[in-house]
Amino acid sequence: MKNKVKFLTTISLAAVLILLSIYHGPPLTPAAAGRSIPGRECESIGLVLSGGGAWGLAHIGALEVLDSEGIEVDMISGTSAGAIVGALYAEGYSPAEMQEIISKLQWSDFIFPTLNDLGFFSIERVEEELADFVRTERIEDLPLKFSVTVTDIDSGEAVSYSEGPLARLLAASASVPILFAPVEYQGLLLADGGMVDNLPIAPLQRAGMDCIIAVDVAGNFSFTGRPEGMIEYGNRVFNIMRRAMQADPEVDILIQPDLDGFSGLDFDNYELLIDRGFEAAVRELELDLSQP
Repeated sequence: MKNKVKFLTTISLAAVLILLSIYHGPPLTPAAAGRSIPGRECESIGLVLSGGGAWGLAHIGALEVLDSEGIEVDMISGTSAGAIVGALYAEGYSPAEMQEIISKLQWSDFIFPTLNDLGFFSIERVEEELADFVRTERIEDLPLKFSVTVTDIDSGEAVSYSEGPLARLLAASASVPILFAPVEYQGLLLADGGMVDNLPIAPLQRAGMDCIIAVDVAGNFSFTGRPEGMIEYGNRVFNIMRRAMQADPEVDILIQPDLDGFSGLDFDNYELLIDRGFEAAVRELELDLSQP
């Protein structure tokens, strides 16, 4: 029973761990800031961050590289873990601020049983905790354009929001079915966006982003070890299904960390996961760390 509770606790805290983990890797030589990516100039740059449970920790490493190279983005789109990482990034959180937050967190604050017959735990509690971290109440008030993608349980389609209550829609986007009840918003039942669109590029295309950078942490894995227990087994099936549905993304730069050997619940190895994201971004941007 203790093991099952531990797994459930870990899942409920996934998004927060992703947001608050810090990468301390070798410094890169800052490049001149501007709207450009390796190989081309851009009028605007969009960044899309996928969902992926513990794999989402790799986003932190990739973002470290983008920051160090002075690659400024104009809009961020994300779902699930990627949505929460993206929201904090859009709000302007620094690694130092994230470090301070993580040192004060009590993980037990996120777990609260619910009487709702659609989930084991209260997503409202997650929403309340997220509201303590994000200082902006509404998406449209973020300093950077931002879109969060969720799944409409009634229609089975992806729905993207660039306006609305930030904490509530972030919670909806990370509301893993069965573990959490869906979030009610504007007459809809909303759940984890990764079920139908785990790499939401469309919001960036609709916004007219000239160049698009994608960090896909869930599309490049093979054997990650045999699942131990029902929770990990269900998570593995979920990841396999959404990977099978995902087509090759039409983006300018695709960063796919090598996460072989890590399960979607492998939060204890967050430093290694972040490092994989860092390495993948360096590789795709064709950077030379040996240069002073």
